[in-house]
Amino acid sequence: MLGDYCDGLDRRGFLRVGSVAGLSLAQLMQLQAAQGGDKPLKDVNCIFIFIIGGMAHQDMWDPKPDAPAEIRGDFRQIKSVVPGMNLTEILPHVAKVTDKLSLIRSMMHNDPDHTAGYHVMMTGQHPGTGPAFNRNVANNNVHPSLGSMVAKLGRSGALPPYISLPNFLNSGGPAFLGASCAPFVIEADPASPDFSVRDIVLPEGVTSARSVRRQEALRRLKDFEQQAERASKDAQSLDVFQQKAYSLMTSKEAKQAFDISREDEKTREEYGMTSLGQCCLMGRRLVEAGCRFVSIENGHWDTHRQNTMSLRDLLVPPLDRGLAALLTDLDRRGMLDSTLVVVATEFGRSPRINQMAGRDHWPGAFSVVMAGGGIKPGQVIGATDKDAASVTNRPTSPADFAATILSVLGIDPQTILHTPVGRPIQLAGGGRPVHELL
Repeated sequence: MLGDYCDGLDRRGFLRVGSVAGLSLAQLMQLQAAQGGDKPLKDVNCIFIFIIGGMAHQDMWDPKPDAPAEIRGDFRQIKSVVPGMNLTEILPHVAKVTDKLSLIRSMMHNDPDHTAGYHVMMTGQHPGTGPAFNRNVANNNVHPSLGSMVAKLGRSGALPPYISLPNFLNSGGPAFLGASCAPFVIEADPASPDFSVRDIVLPEGVTSARSVRRQEALRRLKDFEQQAERASKDAQSLDVFQQKAYSLMTSKEAKQAFDISREDEKTREEYGMTSLGQCCLMGRRLVEAGCRFVSIENGHWDTHRQNTMSLRDLLVPPLDRGLAALLTDLDRRGMLDSTLVVVATEFGRSPRINQMAGRDHWPGAFSVVMAGGGIKPGQVIGATDKDAASVTNRPTSPADFAATILSVLGIDPQTILHTPVGRPIQLAGGGRPVHELL
């Protein structure tokens, strides 16, 4: 899942917070509890699948069968179960569940850069340009991500409110909201046979009985320190959250949520034994256990070369199978109305196929998928021209996209937060929810 894209950006180079930036689980939970934000308007959670690199919308969600071959591409158009919502042949599983989702075919912004694209689609706000932005590329999160907004304003529970897997999602950080709103990062692939979650299992060699003895020893030491009045107020405060983190590690319910091996083989196969498929399954398990916002990173979609082969043989099949299984599974469990599922990307791909049989960056028109959470399914919002190059109907901005997600989750997108220096910041920056979905 790691590597460089065409702009030389190494995704491991971004600032990481939470479990991979020196904060212990106890510290993260202490900071999150200090926010006190646990009054959601609606009990809806979100599984946010972000396609890193840029999905080719005309090869998947917005086919143009009458365009010339160099624009149309190599994939045939197929019908889905929703009349008029045609996809391409590389999405056969999703075509069977389009009655559970809606498409926005009119997403657009004006920045063809991966880094800025991540930020604008994960926050609803453009990060800015120029030398200051370039120098600060490692901190490319000048506006809070959607997950961090939810961690700030949504309810808290047994699990961290914002979890990211199988890596930290670029531009998925908290910005001025601080580390308390950072994601808890599961930096591991749930499709791996040796998958485990850091900070959830006890250290190797520490049995449950041994852990209990350690806790008793720590309790006695704490009593001694308190009697000697040598424990600082900060340390005493952190004790509560160390105990809460310990409780999470030893909680049967939490352990079950993170233990994907508890799923039967048939269910795992339905999702596909791929990284993306198993991340989708893990996402369902986490929201089922009380996580508010799960972000899933899926990379390597920067198809400047061999677009057809890359999509057909490598990239689309795991998404097609995993997304269809996720929507079907959520619906079967009665969870679809309370779980918003989003498939987003930083931009689309160019209308014309280049000399390397690939497609280049294209922010002027692209598609996203939204399902569940009480939104109206079976809709196609917006349209593009005959080449899938320009939006011709219902232009939708990243700010509108963010406002829609926040509204579905019961958070007012017009909410004003303040930076540490007192500057007022509106969550969705003037974006308006896509009312056709609500």
